Amino acid sequence: MKWRQALIALLIFLLPFLVWALLSTGKTHYKRLPILGPYEVPRPGDTVWHTLPPFSLLSQDSLAFTLDSLKGRIHIANYFFTRCPGICPRLSQSMARLQAFLKDKPYRIRLVSYTIDPLHDTPSILRQYGQQYGADFARWTFVTGAETTLYRLAVKGYLIPVDRTGDTTKGELGYIHSDMLILVDPTLRIRGFYSGIDSTQVQKLMDDINLLLLEEKANFTRQ
Repeated sequence: MKWRQALIALLIFLLPFLVWALLSTGKTHYKRLPILGPYEVPRPGDTVWHTLPPFSLLSQDSLAFTLDSLKGRIHIANYFFTRCPGICPRLSQSMARLQAFLKDKPYRIRLVSYTIDPLHDTPSILRQYGQQYGADFARWTFVTGAETTLYRLAVKGYLIPVDRTGDTTKGELGYIHSDMLILVDPTLRIRGFYSGIDSTQVQKLMDDINLLLLEEKANFTRQ
């Protein structure tokens, strides 16, 4: 018992010095998220990471939605379709959960849901669907457009599988897509993949959003 009391007393004595040492460095230490995807090293010490490619699509308000809509913003993306009988409602519920989590955070953090069924999912249908989930359209954008553009962005940009077959017995009404929620930083680099049908993974995404905000703040301070 005496050694425990002595240890506690020592920790109490050292605590002010530890706090002073941390503050005197002028730095906040935290875990940095990995950067994911392919990369090139054109010269030693210079790594060029994969980023989202240019695209041109439409929002639920029939407004242009392009790469410029995402530059300089943290965003979380997923792929779905409104007629989806399987995982899509759970994905949308997870996005709604993220929206609630982001309620008191800056609007430069965006949620983006891309349809894989653009022939059916017109802007007006996407708006109605978003309203069913209480979407704040200033935060959460639903996107449609040319199928080839949507699919290319999924595979070449977000690095997730998307496909449509003529066999409606395969996948979900013939559509095949991922359950991933993808975390992307303000420079359009992928920082994490999380299953939108796993509540533990969604919670980890929330934690990682906070880490990415700390990283963004640290980057701004160094500028």
